[in-house]
Amino acid sequence: MGIMGFEFKRRESVRQALKRCGQKRSEQASRTLADCARTEAVHEVRKNIKQLRALLRLVRSAMKQSDYKGCSELLREAAGCLAAARDTHVTLSALDGLAGQLESQVSPPSFRVLKNTLATDCHRRQAELCRAHVPEKVDCLLRKFSRELASVELKHSGWRAIGPGLHRSYREGRQGYDLARRSETPRHFHQWRKRAKDLFYQIGLLRRIWPEQMCAAQAELEQLTEYLGNDHDLFLLTEASSLKRFRKKAGPAAAALQALVDARQRELRAQALTLGAKFYEEKASKFCKRLRQYWRKWRRETRVLVGRPGVAS
Repeated sequence: MGIMGFEFKRRESVRQALKRCGQKRSEQASRTLADCARTEAVHEVRKNIKQLRALLRLVRSAMKQSDYKGCSELLREAAGCLAAARDTHVTLSALDGLAGQLESQVSPPSFRVLKNTLATDCHRRQAELCRAHVPEKVDCLLRKFSRELASVELKHSGWRAIGPGLHRSYREGRQGYDLARRSETPRHFHQWRKRAKDLFYQIGLLRRIWPEQMCAAQAELEQLTEYLGNDHDLFLLTEASSLKRFRKKAGPAAAALQALVDARQRELRAQALTLGAKFYEEKASKFCKRLRQYWRKWRRETRVLVGRPGVAS
C-alpha cells in the first residue's frame, strides 16, 4: 500500500528521508501540472501537496518554526490556487455517484439539465485555470518549496524527530472523531478527515518498519478517509452555486436530489463513526509507543546490516 518513492528507507536518516521524499513528491506534482487541462490532473497535484504537508507535519517538532511556517505556507498557497477547479470536479463526480437513484426519481430532462449545469461550471473553472496560468504559478511555488526544503536542518534525529508528529496526528484525529461524533456538523467531519489523512500518509512513510502492521493500519485509515471524503464531496455538491441556480428552475428535482444526499451522508457518517471508534480506541501515547518499538527494532537491524553503530538516526 506504500506510495511509490514516498516512504522512509532503512539506511537513511530522517533528514535524508525528508529531503528525498519531499523532492520526489514536489517533482511529481510539477510533472503532473503539465497536464492540468485534465481535471484528474488537478486532483493528483492536490494529493501530492497533501502528502508533502503530511511529511512536514511529521517532522514539525524537529524543524525551526520559521522553516516550518515558510514551507507550509508555500504548500497552502499552491493548494489554494487549485481549490476551485478541484471542487467543481468533485461535485460533478458526486452527482454521478447518485445518478442511478436520482434518475429513477427525476424526469430525464431535469436530470440532464442538472448534470449539464454542473459540467459547464466544471469546464469553465478548468478553462479559467489554464487561461490564468495557474499551473505555472503552482509550479513556481513548488520549486520554491523544494529549494527551501533542501536547506532545512532538523534539531533532532531518529524517533525524536518523528515521534511527536505521529503523536500529534493521532491525538488530533482522535479529537476530530470525538467532535464529529458529538456535533455531526460538516465542518467537524471535514476537519477530522484532514487529520486522518495526515496520519494515513505518515504511516505510509513508515510502512517498512513493520509492513504487515502498518499496511493494516493504513487500510483502515484509507477506508475511513474515503467515507469522510465522499461525505464532504456531497456537502460541496449541495453548496455548489450552479446547484443553487438549478433549484430555482426545478424545485421537485432539486428536492429529490437533496433527499438522496441527506440519506447517503447519514450512511457515510455512520460508517465513518463506527470505524473511527475502532481505530481511535487506544490513546495516542499507547499508539505511538507501539510504533516506537517497531521503529527501534527496525533501526537496530539497520546497524547489523551496515556493520557499524550509529548509522541509524
